[in-house]
Amino acid sequence: MSDFAGMEELLQDFLTESSELLADVDNKLVELEKRPGDTNLLNDIFRGFHTIKGGAGFLNVASLVSLCHRTENLFDKLRNNELQLSVQLMDVIS
Repeated sequence: MSDFAGMEELLQDFLTESSELLADVDNKLVELEKRPGDTNLLNDIFRGFHTIKGGAGFLNVASLVSLCHRTENLFDKLRNNELQLSVQLMDVIS
């Protein structure tokens, strides 16, 4: 039996929304390479992962919640100038 029995419609909605958010994040990462100090891009990317984390939490997908939380932490450090964006870091992110 599936972990999502009875929640198939919610799961499909989550997958659709997450796919759209990740496509948007991907585009913003390309822009971030051109404008590494753009705080609006950093905030938008952070929010994309935050939204996915919320949906994953609602669906009780702990591994995705953990991954998104770690990604949020990384982008929070970038937003707060605790970490600087570098070519090596972008390679890891991408």
